[in-house]
Amino acid sequence: MGAQTLLGSHIPVNDRYVEEPRALIHGNAVRLLRNGVEAFPAWLAAIEAARHRISMEMYIFEDDRIGAQFADALARAAERGVVVRLLYDFVGCRNTSPGFFTRLRERGVHTIVYHAYRFWRPRFWALFRRNHRKTLVCDGKVAFTGGLNIADHWVGQAEGGGDWRDAAVEIEGPAVALVEAPFVRTWNRRARKRFRLRPQDLVPPPPAGDSSVAVISNSELLDRFAIRRAALHAIRESRRRIYLANPYFIPDRGILRALQQAARRGVDVRILVPERSDVRFLDYAARATFAPLLAAGVRIWQHAGVMHAKALMVDGELLSIGSYNLDHRSLVYNLELVVNALDRTAAGRFAQMMDDESQTGEIRQHDFERRTLFMRFLERLAYRLRYWL
Repeated sequence: MGAQTLLGSHIPVNDRYVEEPRALIHGNAVRLLRNGVEAFPAWLAAIEAARHRISMEMYIFEDDRIGAQFADALARAAERGVVVRLLYDFVGCRNTSPGFFTRLRERGVHTIVYHAYRFWRPRFWALFRRNHRKTLVCDGKVAFTGGLNIADHWVGQAEGGGDWRDAAVEIEGPAVALVEAPFVRTWNRRARKRFRLRPQDLVPPPPAGDSSVAVISNSELLDRFAIRRAALHAIRESRRRIYLANPYFIPDRGILRALQQAARRGVDVRILVPERSDVRFLDYAARATFAPLLAAGVRIWQHAGVMHAKALMVDGELLSIGSYNLDHRSLVYNLELVVNALDRTAAGRFAQMMDDESQTGEIRQHDFERRTLFMRFLERLAYRLRYWL
């Protein structure tokens, strides 16, 4: 496939970066939101403006300052007649008091916990299968997704938060219905009949812009490798630039080989990872991939803080962003969702974000080769254990 022209638009779209061009939905507006300082106000404003329904799923929803703001906003929406549905993950919210969600239910918010573990009915597989998606859809007209959870970790340092670096997208247009659809499938399998949302009610809103969007998600049993295949296809189709940010960068050998091959054919491949994530052993597994990447010409930066963004930009044409980590857990166990947008403005803004966050901390090959034998052993051990991390 080559460049196509959107129906009703003169803007050419190069769909070669998308594995299934037929999955593209045209006529969307896409906006990149950098960090909590941009994402949280946009989310809260959309909740405040909602008049009919709110669909939210969140891996982490903390009972802290920003969590209280969101809880109050959702509750006030329910009190003014909006049907509010909240799906939260049991493991992701393990540090949140059950009373927090009880108070939300008492104020009219319909809440469901995903795969709660009960000691009197143990199902160990449920502990591994998590809902890692982070989506918010208001009135079926505007949707958000990305790497941010609702917790003070993502609040800016000036406001007393952890200042975790992250990114999300705001979508308006027909693709909004595709973001809400996976939520509806997961919700309806667990909700009582009177609280379910009929799939036929997901009416795509009218066109709102010129961006083409493909929404890719997996399910509990099907499409486990769909997101990986889409990313691998985009990497293989790259011609000029690949910018990739991921907090748990533990690619399988296929992704690793594709990045090396791209660098060797002259593509400017840049990777941004945290110097220290919230899971230290995963950092060692990530470092096990650095040597072959650096040898192929890939440039790698380690952010001094926590870089939690999960995004891939290819050639300034495609921006892929969502909840998907480049690790085995996201590939096999978690429910995930990404938005693949053919939008040069959003892709360019992410490239600028990468440049801003990569001013220091570049790993040089000759310096990296000086690490101790013990460190090399620890890295290789961690990578071999990646299937169980």
